[in-house]
Amino acid sequence: MGFDTKTLWMTLAISDLVFGLLMMLYAGPGESRGALRAWASAQLLKGLAIALIIAKSAFVHPWTFAGNLLYLAGHFLELLAFLSYAGLGHRLRGAALVFAGLAAAYLAGIAAQATAGAMAVLFSSCLFALYGLSAVALSASNRRRSPVQIMLVASNGLIALTALVRAGLAWSSHGWDPQSAALANQAMFLLGYVFSLCDGFCFLLLVKEDADRSLLRMATTDQLTGIANRAHFLDLAEDRRRLSLRSGQPVAVVMMDVDLFKRINDQFGHATGDEVLRRVGRVLREHLRDVDVCGRLGGEEFAMVLPGTSLAAALPVAERLRTALAEAAVDTGAGPARITVSMGIADLGGGRSLEQAMSEADGRLYRAKAEGRNRVVAVSETIPDRAGASLSPAL
Repeated sequence: MGFDTKTLWMTLAISDLVFGLLMMLYAGPGESRGALRAWASAQLLKGLAIALIIAKSAFVHPWTFAGNLLYLAGHFLELLAFLSYAGLGHRLRGAALVFAGLAAAYLAGIAAQATAGAMAVLFSSCLFALYGLSAVALSASNRRRSPVQIMLVASNGLIALTALVRAGLAWSSHGWDPQSAALANQAMFLLGYVFSLCDGFCFLLLVKEDADRSLLRMATTDQLTGIANRAHFLDLAEDRRRLSLRSGQPVAVVMMDVDLFKRINDQFGHATGDEVLRRVGRVLREHLRDVDVCGRLGGEEFAMVLPGTSLAAALPVAERLRTALAEAAVDTGAGPARITVSMGIADLGGGRSLEQAMSEADGRLYRAKAEGRNRVVAVSETIPDRAGASLSPAL
């Protein structure tokens, strides 16, 4: 039993127009959503093109193919959106050249008044190329993979295969009729319809997924330094403490403060102060392990939790950080803004609470400042060494 392919096409046209309009409203005028606006424009273009294809009997040659050309242009615009989304903007020129070649071949077929079968082969081959390139662009994305992205790659790949099969059927058929009620032709329409709807919904979900990630990043990450904010740091630190309690491994907590930060702001300006904090965040990310936790507690105060690290082992780690920060001076017009820090270390193991350990480390941090700054204090009684670190004979 057959079905009305025009009804499917009309439903798809309405879906594309609704998708495009909603996403255009959602994207707004911001420059950061260019890929989203391009995709929305592509859906609007495809919806209009399908309406023209449905009404093609009302036009005379060569205007009967206007909808087909507009449909290919819509898919090209969608390909550009996928390339931009995937971080492959440098490939846009190559994609434009491919589309120019496909459009030229299709226009040549129109000019030569090729048969319906030949035009179906050309049109389906163009769709195969555009959908195939979309699948490749999405699969080569620099973004973190997700099930939704994988499904979007699969839907574009399946549409490309469907178009290729339709091109083969049109090539091998005598007297091909694009509106034929033949089972194979209707199956191709149905598959293309299903995969196209899947493609639209997947992109909507991909945009929502990006929005969710952005909200999560804003809720958990300090925007200036790129490390955990206070709330997220405390959550992660508590998780490490509980894991250490179960495994019996040592864990150390380090409190750190940038020395004379107000003086840096007063002497070099707040922009330099912000850059100093960014440098601190970068050094922490570069020198700590993936299992370690670091965060900005507020202002110029930072904290770290080092799982599997005893008090004695934490001291050289802190000293390496102190040295690295001292070498990460910020160049300014008024001379370099040097970064020195004071640190206090405490043991977080043995069933101690995170608040207790942080309070103890904070006390040692203030002791480091009282002893002249630019040093690490790991115990109550300290002996300054030549580098500025405070060591205990017991360690």
